[in-house]
Amino acid sequence: MKKILIAAAAISISATAAAEPIVVNSGNVIGPTLHGNMPHHLLQSQHDFARLVAIETNGEIDLRIADGKRPDIPVFAMPKMAKEGTKIQATAVPSFFLPMVPGFKVFEIPYLFRDKDHAAKYPTSELALILSAQIEDRYQLKVLGHFLVAHNISITSTDKPIIAPEDFAGRHINDGFESFGPMWVNIKPAKRYNISFTESVDGGLHKEKLLDTSVGMLQNNVIQKQYTKFNYATVAPSFYTFFYTFMINKDVWAGFSDEQKAGVMRAAEAVQVSAFDNEKATAIYHTALNRALGVEMRRQTADERAAWQKEFSNKVRDGILENSDIADELRDYITIIQGL
Repeated sequence: MKKILIAAAAISISATAAAEPIVVNSGNVIGPTLHGNMPHHLLQSQHDFARLVAIETNGEIDLRIADGKRPDIPVFAMPKMAKEGTKIQATAVPSFFLPMVPGFKVFEIPYLFRDKDHAAKYPTSELALILSAQIEDRYQLKVLGHFLVAHNISITSTDKPIIAPEDFAGRHINDGFESFGPMWVNIKPAKRYNISFTESVDGGLHKEKLLDTSVGMLQNNVIQKQYTKFNYATVAPSFYTFFYTFMINKDVWAGFSDEQKAGVMRAAEAVQVSAFDNEKATAIYHTALNRALGVEMRRQTADERAAWQKEFSNKVRDGILENSDIADELRDYITIIQGL
């Protein structure tokens, strides 16, 4: 009888050891792409997440991060594809890929966050819970966490560094967001452009011959080959701050055990913190890389920041509120962030 029990236990252990992990395929905006590799902290954060998920679930869940911008996984279709659960079952996308949650518009307000320490309070804040609940309701996906992606914003220019707000006057500028329009009431550029990241990678910044100024994330400059056109870059921390939201198919999530769910959430919480270190490392790397490629780099001073905030922040905020059907709600969100 004792031998039978030992044999049964051995069979049970062998079966457990042989169990295949649950594979979760995740769409990805950032990383190795058809245009070449893109050094980026978000890719590191996603791979950190996958590694920690495996550790925290004892190898029972295998989160696989796809290459960036795959033609068969269009970036704007990722939430829908993750919900369908066929090709991918999870994804991480920026807030502006989630238009059914208009509360994310407040993140376009310049200097909404005072600094990185202030921004670090968002992923576990009341507002993160509110917006996560809206995502889960409107996109039918389970939100796992919010990972920092944009904090160090660069303003590149062809002929001189952009230092004071008045330096934008008369420029041909790619400023990135429709909501930035009210910024230019007093200081008028010659022309505004709205060239997307993909268009920029495909040479969009160079095709516009008059374009002499561009606003964007520091880590995007090199893959867009900005160094071949723009000789100066001013890095403006907190000019805007964005997070990517990591989401998973609700049916897949429901199939996890309670222990597996707890392990995944421990991994997400850890990466919400480490993403800030990854972003800092990327900013250091890309500052040095741009310098090596001949770009004159400078970091915005406290006095310069104060001048930009005074000139731009309230104008963008008021413009967003005036054009929103949920203005009172957005005011509450701004108040929550300011109070963090």
